[in-house]
Amino acid sequence: MGNLNTVKNYYDEFWKDNNLEKQKSSDLRDYEKEARKFIYDFLINYFGDFKNKKILEIGLGEGHDLIEFAKMGANVTGIDISENSLKKSRKLALKNKLKVKLINMDAHNLKFKKNQFDIVFIISTLMHLDYLKAINECKKVMKKNGVLYLIEPINNNLLIKFYRLFFSEFKDLKPRYLKYTDLVKISKNFNKSYIKVFYLFSFLSLVFRNNSFIYYKLSKNFKLIEENILKIMPSLERNCWLSVSIHLK
Repeated sequence: MGNLNTVKNYYDEFWKDNNLEKQKSSDLRDYEKEARKFIYDFLINYFGDFKNKKILEIGLGEGHDLIEFAKMGANVTGIDISENSLKKSRKLALKNKLKVKLINMDAHNLKFKKNQFDIVFIISTLMHLDYLKAINECKKVMKKNGVLYLIEPINNNLLIKFYRLFFSEFKDLKPRYLKYTDLVKISKNFNKSYIKVFYLFSFLSLVFRNNSFIYYKLSKNFKLIEENILKIMPSLERNCWLSVSIHLK
């Protein structure tokens, strides 16, 4: 885990308005759609709908996920240590004419009342945090029967380790990527947990993102192949790139 001031400075620079090309190249929402659908289907089944649900996001990025919940009637709050991330999220909320609460706050010290939120979620942010301390803070502000969900890259895949060592834009931040065993450790703090992993090797298609035809063709075929491989050899799941974990208080 890197120094939080270093992380803050990095993301303040990253989310500047003149850095759109880099922001676009780092946006994997389309590629991660299966993982996000898994979360959404679970939450709909669990809550029915999101109207008037109190939702907290930690680590906003541009605010897309929080805005989606606001569109569905949730009362949403987002926190981040990057002022430019908050600025981006605020612009997106104004563009969509939605009311959101955005606060500059450290995830290690959540200044909210206990038992306040129905849903707390973190996406690709725990790698920059003392993850167990942040998880304990999340649990504190969650309602009884509330849901914490995490979408995090994990560190078990040798191809990904090689890429991160030499090419990752985050290497100077010294992120502490979670391992599958860390997800299990987190689950022990909750009444019930579900862990699912995605993308064994299909992330290789991202090399061709600048050529949409090749990228979408490869991505679709790779995902289909790896889905069948994982059915035959489920022991390989821990070597997938992206984890989704759902934790019920």
